[in-house]
Amino acid sequence: MEKVETKIEFEKVAYRLNEWYRTIKQNNILKATAMREKIVKAFPNMEENQTVLLYFNLIDSRFKLMTENYTESGQLLSKVDYETLEKSTDDMIQYYFYLFNGMYHFYEKDFIEAINFYRIAESKLNKVPDEIERAEFHYQTAIAYYEIRQTFFSLNHAEKALQSFKAHENYTNRVIKCTMLFAMNKVDLQQWEEALSLYKHAIHIAVQTNDGHSEGLGHFNLGVCYERQERLEEAKESFLKALAIPAHCESVYSIRSMYMLSRVFYKLGSIESAREWRTKALAYADKVNEEVYIAKLNFIYFLYDETNQESIEAQIAVLKARNLWDDVADLCVMAAFHFKKQDNTRLSSKYFEEACTAKDQILQLTEALS
Repeated sequence: MEKVETKIEFEKVAYRLNEWYRTIKQNNILKATAMREKIVKAFPNMEENQTVLLYFNLIDSRFKLMTENYTESGQLLSKVDYETLEKSTDDMIQYYFYLFNGMYHFYEKDFIEAINFYRIAESKLNKVPDEIERAEFHYQTAIAYYEIRQTFFSLNHAEKALQSFKAHENYTNRVIKCTMLFAMNKVDLQQWEEALSLYKHAIHIAVQTNDGHSEGLGHFNLGVCYERQERLEEAKESFLKALAIPAHCESVYSIRSMYMLSRVFYKLGSIESAREWRTKALAYADKVNEEVYIAKLNFIYFLYDETNQESIEAQIAVLKARNLWDDVADLCVMAAFHFKKQDNTRLSSKYFEEACTAKDQILQLTEALS
């Protein structure tokens, strides 16, 4: 007699998905990857259930964000039909859909669209019983508000997230990230000593918990804080420390450190070192199709190395097209000071004015929030 294979109850698979998502929120990449493999193997033997399949695709999109497979994450989310989602699923599934869409658009640097998705997710937040899930929401919202320089909104959400993460074990990674987010906002407020103290504290926790990825980000952010104060030697050392950490070098975030290191070497007049790091960064940026950093790397080359105003304008246009006004303001201020040192008052004045216009655009961004 042929043996009938018992199907795995879909409730059990749903429970596994919950455990998988909890591991993803802890940023445990190795464990989450292993859990995904087991879940995928179980699917052929599971009772058919479209809601659980949708839930898997949503959590998988979040997993792909964590592992920096942004394109695949977006593809999974784009397959979800809005109408079916609203009619046939519960509040939690809908909440995840809007939250993860926000996160995807954030990684795509479309910060206004990210916040619009977060606002829809927030309307369902009162149906979310898990405190850590609410903390995750506040953390993701805080970093999006930071990117459009809504400092006090960012700090408000970051504070809510930090208090919850600190109250639970196994969320040290998020405590570190929230601490760095506080520091980033302090940098924007030019509260330098507070920012430096917070970054150093975050790096200390990362070292104690063997979190190389966060340690690298900590040194990178510390370098940015020094660079903003024109403490260039200290900035250089911080970026070199970040790039000496394997977990940071293996991440797409290493482009940021290489770009900033090249920029600092140009400012210091160490042209050969600047070129070396720019070449490394450009190769990585080309590989992962990071057009924003390609534009930034070209900008510093045409500003410091081979002065070409037409090419400088072309790079600024790339950033303007993406509404990255904070980057535009930052680079225009840098160009203005560079030309001022060369006694080129025409170009210095031009780029100071460009920076002011870009900062006005940052203020107007909030009007795009629906």
